[in-house]
Amino acid sequence: MHRSIIAAVLTALLVGCNSSDSNTDTFSKTGIEPNTPVNRSCPANMQCGLLPVPKSYANDNGEKVDIFYAVHKAIDADKRIGILLLNFGGPGGEAVWGASNMVDYYLPQEILERFDIVGLDPRGTGGSAFAPELTDCAVAQNNGSGNCDSTYAQIAPYLGSNTIVKDIDQLRIFLGEDKLNFLGYSYGTRLGSLYANTFPQKVRALVLDSPMPPATGNYTDLRLGNTVGHDLVANYRLEFNAARKYQYENIISSVIYNDYYFASDGESLYPGDAQTLLSATISREHTGDWKEIKDGLFTLLDEDTASQLRTDLYYVSSSSETTNAQLRSSALFKAVVCTDESNALSASDVAARQYSFENASALYGLINFYITDMCADWPIQRDPIAMIENMEQRLAGQQILVIGGKYDPATPYHWAEEMVSSFGNLGSLITVDKLVNHGFSFNDMNCIDQKTTQYLLDPATKVESLTCANTQQVKTSFSAKSKPAHPTQKALTGTY
Repeated sequence: MHRSIIAAVLTALLVGCNSSDSNTDTFSKTGIEPNTPVNRSCPANMQCGLLPVPKSYANDNGEKVDIFYAVHKAIDADKRIGILLLNFGGPGGEAVWGASNMVDYYLPQEILERFDIVGLDPRGTGGSAFAPELTDCAVAQNNGSGNCDSTYAQIAPYLGSNTIVKDIDQLRIFLGEDKLNFLGYSYGTRLGSLYANTFPQKVRALVLDSPMPPATGNYTDLRLGNTVGHDLVANYRLEFNAARKYQYENIISSVIYNDYYFASDGESLYPGDAQTLLSATISREHTGDWKEIKDGLFTLLDEDTASQLRTDLYYVSSSSETTNAQLRSSALFKAVVCTDESNALSASDVAARQYSFENASALYGLINFYITDMCADWPIQRDPIAMIENMEQRLAGQQILVIGGKYDPATPYHWAEEMVSSFGNLGSLITVDKLVNHGFSFNDMNCIDQKTTQYLLDPATKVESLTCANTQQVKTSFSAKSKPAHPTQKALTGTY
């Protein structure tokens, strides 16, 4: 197996929903001084603070660490319902600045009037504990002057999802709220569903948008699920044309095994070209990459000529220089995912799964397989998360809203189906069709936004399951200032 294409394509296929923001506003409203290199700048539309929490919840009276949070108060205090805590995924994405952007640009007036909007930077992100340590080790590793092994040994056991869920509940208590309203995207759905499992009596409303699977025990299984999702997106982008798909598989196979593919017009494709093609084929709509290469790829697959594709590839967006925030996010991603594993695998266990990946997708199987050993033989103490199952028996009748994209390239649709099933009759599913994207609610799709708003205002009334197609997407223009990307689109790294 030639691995040059495998190595080249990894960054392009690690599609997650972490986010960061370079704003540098000061703590003018809170009196808290920035603590460089931790980003504790406070958005102008929020009130910020630091919450001391146990470093280890196994010892509540032991060492404390600080968690950075921000609150935008409900506009109508008389009609206020409670807090709505937002998480945009990762693991690796902060939430304070993302929540700020949601307040200014994406959340409807009804939500802003009735809820305090809350962002909490999970440990290892933004202004919260352990972000500096992870940044330092990740930068050193990238520069070849060190690695994160010793850092992981010291802090990884305190970064897992079980711990973040307890931090969330500590914030709920600190803010004086009896129950939690939660909107989580991607990895945020793991936190939301775990919160419901851990504190079922404290849930008022729970929106799980682009969910992770409710019962997956290790990173290898997650990557296998991603592989199935990638193949489905490719089928959709190829218009479910079996002949095209077969030819595409042959071309990628030739590049993997021979380092090249010669088209009938004399043009050649090499590993870098295959990287771009595979990435663009499952790229999210807002990048524009698929639109750029579609015609050239179809001409190659239908006529075996690559001259047009060679021109099209020039216009596909290229990767920018890796930032320290991206490096930190990658380091945190590994720490959290490996700490969460409940069914750990050895390197030999992972190797035995190769056929499963190849069987799942001739296009993406091998590429995904060769990055599945990230947590194999992880030497650090784990904090396994629970399987989310039989939730109808745990919750006291709370309705739960799940939103899943049929062609989501990061968290495949079958994960959404599994998640809603885990809540039984309490779960409702909104399906997003004819759109390759990730993170849908309060993202300019009226069909989804109306139902999500309705649910958050009145979670006791069940939302009937429905499908929203991309044809219903409505963009909103802002004349005063340009609208920033939705926090779920500002991806750094990760597989979900």
